[in-house]
Amino acid sequence: MKLSPPGAGLPQLERLTIKRVLVPAIRVFITWDIALLLLKREISIIKKITSKIDKSLCTKQVLIDRTFGIEDDTRQFSINLVLEHLTIAGNALMMVIQTLSDEKEFTREITIEAVKPKENKLNQIDDFTEFYDKYFEFMKNLPKIQSKMTKRHPWFVGFNNFDWSVFMYMHTFIHRRQIEAIVAKLGDEKDEY
Repeated sequence: MKLSPPGAGLPQLERLTIKRVLVPAIRVFITWDIALLLLKREISIIKKITSKIDKSLCTKQVLIDRTFGIEDDTRQFSINLVLEHLTIAGNALMMVIQTLSDEKEFTREITIEAVKPKENKLNQIDDFTEFYDKYFEFMKNLPKIQSKMTKRHPWFVGFNNFDWSVFMYMHTFIHRRQIEAIVAKLGDEKDEY
């Protein structure tokens, strides 16, 4: 099966649902603190899931069914590729949030392709954990004032610093579900032996 290339995007209806329903709803119902609390919950779930999996299985790429919010090419990731993606994207988002919080323009182009994983290394969970510890400390010290400056997400709309911090939670939630689908697929393959 040939998967769509990185950056091909989401199906039109899905993208519009996120852009026109989820993003506006989240802007109304989620606060800085709630977003951070939900993100911490997602990280805790991911750590719990990965702690039960043999590290060598975490690098095994499997093809999962399409999951809401992920591109087609992402369907053939390993757990560690997902963790690497979350780490790369998280570092980029942290820079965007800081720049917008300083009311400066974030001039670099944001592309989906730039945050795709490449290494699939055995101990990716260590980099993942180290990044999120740094992110939580960053958010703890960040003044919670919504910026006037925005930066457009490649698929959606212009986000301010608050929107990007909420997106960090949404993005992690989507990929946590992807990790669960990978674990289920690994279990199915193990049952075939």
